[in-house]
Amino acid sequence: MKTSILTLVCACLMAVACVPAKKYNSAQRQSDKYRAQAEECQVDVDLLNKRAKQYESDLAKCMADKNSLEQDTTLQGMRIRTLMNQLAILENDLRKLAAQLGETPEYKALMQHLMQMQNSLVNSEDKRQGTEKAIEEQKRLLAETNSALEESREMAKATEDELRNASVELANKQNELAGKQDELDAAQRDIEAKAKRLAELEAALAAKDNAMAELRNTIANALVDFTSDDLTVTHREGKVYVSLEEQLLFESGKYNVNEKGQDALRKIASVLANKTSNLNIVIEGHTDNVPYHGQVIEDNWDLSVKRATSVLRILVANGNISKDRIQAAGRADTQPIDASNTTEARRKNRRTEIILAPDIEAIVKGIEIQ
Repeated sequence: MKTSILTLVCACLMAVACVPAKKYNSAQRQSDKYRAQAEECQVDVDLLNKRAKQYESDLAKCMADKNSLEQDTTLQGMRIRTLMNQLAILENDLRKLAAQLGETPEYKALMQHLMQMQNSLVNSEDKRQGTEKAIEEQKRLLAETNSALEESREMAKATEDELRNASVELANKQNELAGKQDELDAAQRDIEAKAKRLAELEAALAAKDNAMAELRNTIANALVDFTSDDLTVTHREGKVYVSLEEQLLFESGKYNVNEKGQDALRKIASVLANKTSNLNIVIEGHTDNVPYHGQVIEDNWDLSVKRATSVLRILVANGNISKDRIQAAGRADTQPIDASNTTEARRKNRRTEIILAPDIEAIVKGIEIQ
């Protein structure tokens, strides 16, 4: 009985503690998950912002290079136009001189100067074309940098949105976690209270078990004049069993208790007097497996009940035992001590047992009241 009560209480404690702890651990894991996601998003935002600043720096440099190249192109164009004007004048002068001088040294010098001017013009044109190509390349790089910058800005915005969502979810999970923590704290307090009650119950049961062992010794000492052939007194499973042989109490087939049996029952009753407030008493009549039928007794069931009732009346009359604490039951031959079909086995099975058990319900109620 003690073991089954403790098992039931422990099972209740485990059931109460397990559910809040599981909910708290689940909320904690989700909170850690969203916190990690928020940290990852923050790292991504920082990286994208850094990349965007680099793109902006690159863009500013490209714009400066483009503006510089455009200025160079303008200057080169002006120089080319000047050279072309000078070349046209020289060509015109050359034609006039050629008509006047023919193959004179002055003409040759002028032709050489003209050739130098043409070469300078060709070089200037080459430089101008190179500059235009450089400008086109800078424009391409500028477009690519603008595109990368816009992409980085969009990614940064998306990541910031994700970060805000993760932060909101993290806040929700932290609130949920706080709620689960409150539940866990309440469950822990409940467990501590139940553990205290369990310890009190164990102490009460141990004290009651010691009291039952002491009661067994007191009854055994009161029946010291009787031999083991007449009766036995044992303490097992938290109960005291007084087993009375048929020969001590009854004549064969009878249910009236003889003088020797009445003496034994009065001594038992004197021990139980005023000590049964927390005891439940069951008197069980047992017979052998030989069918019985008489004028007054119908069968073994009837005989076992009448014998148990006779013992009950003597105990109540001599032990000041409350009637709501004692009951009689007939078992007939359903619970034999020895199942073998021998004379000795049948003698052992013909017995009356007085079973004294502590009132566990009263003990538990006493702990609950405290």
